[in-house]
Amino acid sequence: MNNGGFKHVREDKKRGLDHGAWMPLMFMYPKADIPVCQLSIQSKNDGSYHYNMGKALSPLREEGVLIVGSGSATHNSRVPMITDGSVAPWAMEFTTWLTESLYNGRHEDVNNYESKSPWEEGTSMAR
Repeated sequence: MNNGGFKHVREDKKRGLDHGAWMPLMFMYPKADIPVCQLSIQSKNDGSYHYNMGKALSPLREEGVLIVGSGSATHNSRVPMITDGSVAPWAMEFTTWLTESLYNGRHEDVNNYESKSPWEEGTSMAR
């Protein structure tokens, strides 16, 4: 497989899977009988880096490898958490913008979400 310009990965054997990975897998594969490799967002890299990583990994689908993207589209630890079950308006607005951008093929907008999305407050997805 072409590495797509990416260097080797650093494996951290001391760290288990994040809940964003093991929660959906727990329901999909309750016997935990499949190998799993979790990739984390690289907060020092931009959206294009992660988009290109996805493109580099996509040929694995032809080999029968299941590629799952999970987690939340927004994560802003500077904003107090809402505990009543509702969704913060900024998070809903950003998620709507993100969904519409992806459905309409505006990948460059998504790759540059920090400058392209109209909602500044909730766009620190990886911070």
